[in-house]
Amino acid sequence: MYKRRRVVGTALGAALATALLPGISLVLDSPPLELLLPVAVFLIVNQLIHTYPGTVRSAAPIALLALGALGVLQDTLIWLLVSWLGSRMDYGVHVDGFLAALLGGVIVRATVLVCLALGPQPVPEAS
Repeated sequence: MYKRRRVVGTALGAALATALLPGISLVLDSPPLELLLPVAVFLIVNQLIHTYPGTVRSAAPIALLALGALGVLQDTLIWLLVSWLGSRMDYGVHVDGFLAALLGGVIVRATVLVCLALGPQPVPEAS
């Protein structure tokens, strides 16, 4: 359930960032299909480099801030990677610069954290 919320939050965040920010635009103007590239790259990288707290509601504030800042940096670099891949493939999204990528990273990370905070939290495993 927790993983599904991360997937939904990532897809929703990428769509929101593309819709809200003028610096992030679609290459071919076919929104549902072109959002597959950024969402797939976000999901793959976020699975490889896991920067989410175990439980959002019971995490210490300093842990949320540290992981949030690291996550925004990670998501900013992913937006730049997606833009580079899109320019090579003539498909996906185009990001105008670092500021647009940074704002896109903030939107994606905030959306994922909100989705993780909603609903039941995972039960910590007893060791």
